[in-house]
Amino acid sequence: MKQAFLLLSFASGLLLVALNGPAWAQRTSAVQEKSKCLVAEIRGIAFSTHHPSERYVAVSEWLKKNGPSCSLEKLQYINGNRPNWFGHADSPALGQIMDQFIEVATGSAPKQAPTNTDANRSSLMASAGGADAPKPIVQNPGSQPPVVVAPVVAMPPGGKAPAGPSKP
Repeated sequence: MKQAFLLLSFASGLLLVALNGPAWAQRTSAVQEKSKCLVAEIRGIAFSTHHPSERYVAVSEWLKKNGPSCSLEKLQYINGNRPNWFGHADSPALGQIMDQFIEVATGSAPKQAPTNTDANRSSLMASAGGADAPKPIVQNPGSQPPVVVAPVVAMPPGGKAPAGPSKP
């Protein structure tokens, strides 16, 4: 009786595996598709590659290969840890790659430069042109008398000058 129960359990287990095999394979391929962006992988590359130029090449290749499949949260996590993980290999070029992936993940297009530059000029830029620059605040030096600052001499309590160093 015990052997029949074991044989029946084993047969039903094989039947379940045979029926769920294709579904399990589909689930693992879906997990592999989503797991192209493993943060631990890029972190491992960054920490295991010593030379900054080699680290830069390895990290940028990983980002170009796996960056499009990363979620916004993972991209922001990687971007936030760039200085710590990439060290001297971190550069504006890597920042630009990260910014592009984040913009794509958020669904926003990159901002275009404004076409009407006169309307968007800052006060600093306006002072370069001179036409709409603010008036200077500095007064004409000839309009005020010169100021002389005298040193302050402090006396100790009692009004006596302190004793100087004794001479032998």
